[in-house]
Amino acid sequence: MRQLQISFALLFMLFSAQTLFAATATIISPRGGFTSQRVQEIKGRVDGYAGKRATLVLNGIPQTIPLQNGEFSINAVVAPGNNLVELSAGDARDRVSFFAKVPGRDVKVVLTWDTPTDVDLWVIDPKGAKCYYAERATPSGGNLDVDVTTGFGPETFTMGKALPGNYSVQTQYYSSGSAPVTRVNVYLVLYEGTPKEQRKQFQFVMTAPSQVYHICDFSIDPDE
Repeated sequence: MRQLQISFALLFMLFSAQTLFAATATIISPRGGFTSQRVQEIKGRVDGYAGKRATLVLNGIPQTIPLQNGEFSINAVVAPGNNLVELSAGDARDRVSFFAKVPGRDVKVVLTWDTPTDVDLWVIDPKGAKCYYAERATPSGGNLDVDVTTGFGPETFTMGKALPGNYSVQTQYYSSGSAPVTRVNVYLVLYEGTPKEQRKQFQFVMTAPSQVYHICDFSIDPDE
């Protein structure tokens, strides 16, 4: 009987220790509510976690985020209406929803990647104008809203009123650093937050520094 009591005590102590030192993930900002900022800073921290990276999901689009002393901060373009931010690191989880009163965008292209390298997003519109880090706004209303040079992304292109015609999405492996192989994800979101919203995902592996890679083409129907 005494051995059984000791066993129960040990189990209780082990369970208490695991609970006490369990990892926690916290989204610090935004904390819900309302915003009128289209480019939102998302900040958070992870405690009690040995890993150096976590996963952040904004409105269904995931990306890797590096942790510096358990903390992170990125800029991301939010959607009109309800937005959901989800953070995970190991078994630790947090999620926050908020409402954004921001103008809608007919076209959104989001680029993420999995290494601390400099990858650039290029979007060429039907008139041949290229939107990228050196020309962040085009005459037809395209904008590179977020440019990231330190890895992982997200780099984000948006266009308020889509120009009918064919678009090309490309990426440049601007600087590979010490990562010879980088995997990129491109998410195409058309008419976000509306009943005719469309989403597509494209994946690619880059291996050559300074090389420009064609990721996908898409078109906007003049009747849409």
